[in-house]
Amino acid sequence: MMATDILKQQHREFEELVRQIETAEDDEERAALRVELADMLAAHTAIEEEVFYPAVLEQLGPGSRIRESLEEHAVADFALYRLVSISVADETFTAKLATLKDVVMNHIEEEESELLPQAEGEMDRQLLDQLGDRMASRFEERLREGHRPILERSLGIAARQVAVAAPGAKKAAPTRRARATAKKRPAATQKRAMGVAKRGSAPKRAAPAKQVPSSKKASTKTSAHAQSSSKSEPSSSRSSSRQSQGSSRGAQKAAQKAGRRATQTRSSTRGQTSTKKSRAAG
Repeated sequence: MMATDILKQQHREFEELVRQIETAEDDEERAALRVELADMLAAHTAIEEEVFYPAVLEQLGPGSRIRESLEEHAVADFALYRLVSISVADETFTAKLATLKDVVMNHIEEEESELLPQAEGEMDRQLLDQLGDRMASRFEERLREGHRPILERSLGIAARQVAVAAPGAKKAAPTRRARATAKKRPAATQKRAMGVAKRGSAPKRAAPAKQVPSSKKASTKTSAHAQSSSKSEPSSSRSSSRQSQGSSRGAQKAAQKAGRRATQTRSSTRGQTSTKKSRAAG
């Protein structure tokens, strides 16, 4: 079978699976059909990207719409991932299914109207048959692998982010170092509490190393200057004493002179008085 015929057949299978999910009577049937749809669609896009698209790009060149088809695959893979990541009973399940259907049906329509007719018209029939055999074999391998690994590789999503943890899953056991640390912590805490109880207050922090402040240097210079000033004080005191002694001696001499002048003045006044009296008597 030609590669283009295989792709068209898988397109019809997708359409049928979507119709069955939309008309499913219960959640159990809907969930089983969703897994079948996801596996089929993921395997379909995988064989297109791994086998068909590279051959078409090599034969027909970059103008064969391969680039657009790859981008549409990325959008479809993301829509499929969102659909399989929720419960079929979720209120958004129908909306997510409708979104996936719109994206894939648009891709199918453009591929069947442009890319596949171009490949059938310009590529050798024998080459298309060989590609069909390879794609059929690869499709079965991808179906057995399941949709989850394919989506993880396509979208770069880690398994732990996609898979939901089982309800009964056990937590990872702590490492040897973590267990040793956990044992030491209570003893250390108890020891600190006993120390606080003995002292009656919270433990004091160790005093930081003393640093010589810059003001100490200034005070040292000031004290040195004060010492030098104190040394010079005796000499200044002696000079001041000498000056005061000289001043007192000058004051004594001035007082003596003033006394003599006062005596002479009194004597002169007495002489003048006596002269006047004698004149008056004569």
